[in-house]
Formats: sequence, structure tokens, C-alpha cells
Amino acid sequence: MCDPYDSKGFKAWALKGGCPSNSAVLGLFKTLVKKGFKVFLLTGRDEETLGKVTVDNLHNQGFIGYERLILSKLKAEHKGLGAILYKSKRRKELVEEGYRIWGNVGDQWTDLQGEYKGNRTFKLPNPMYFVP
Repeated sequence: MCDPYDSKGFKAWALKGGCPSNSAVLGLFKTLVKKGFKVFLLTGRDEETLGKVTVDNLHNQGFIGYERLILSKLKAEHKGLGAILYKSKRRKELVEEGYRIWGNVGDQWTDLQGEYKGNRTFKLPNPMYFVP
């Protein structure tokens, strides 16, 4: 069984910038971009601390051509929101901008729950941690 999410440990690991990609996800990403889908990457990582290292890591791993990387801004309107509410709110913003969410891929159930989750959801295994 995996451990609950440890925000300090995750942050220290993410700041190293060596987060490996999942080859199946990278392949799907490249196929979708090649077919003209607008791919958005939505994460709870905070923009101020992890923004640059996340962008650099994504680029180094081959995630090039996404429409937008959506990071948490740690603003008052997001503070205290759990992962489900935060991600639902951000997906709602995309729908209000005129986008349709065809699919949603995540390694946590909290990525795939809530509102505006898309036509299909795809849960990836994560043996390292879970977000309660």
C-alpha cells in the first residue's frame, strides 16, 4: 500500500527537476497534440515555487506543444480548497472559455472527481502516494 501525500517530501523531490515521464502518457500526449487536440495540464503544484522547474521538467521529458500548464497560484480564492474542488474550479474555467473536455487523465482519484471532469476519465496507478 502506498503512503498518504507528503507535501514537503514531494516539493523537495519536485524541486530536483528529475520527475520521469510515464511513457504511455507521453505517447498519448504526443498523439493528441499531433491530431490537433488542445491539451491542458492541470496540477496542484504551486506556480511560485514549482512553476519553472515543472515547465523545464515537462520540456525535458518531451511534453512539448500543450496548450497551457495550469498551476496553483496559491491565491486567496484557491486557499483551503481540496484537490477535487480546486481542479473542478479550474476545469469549469476552461469550459467557460469555450473548451470541451473530452478526456481527463490522472494518477489520483481526486484528479477525476468533481465537476467538469470530461466525457471520459482515465485513472493511472501511482504506487508512491495517494491524495486523501
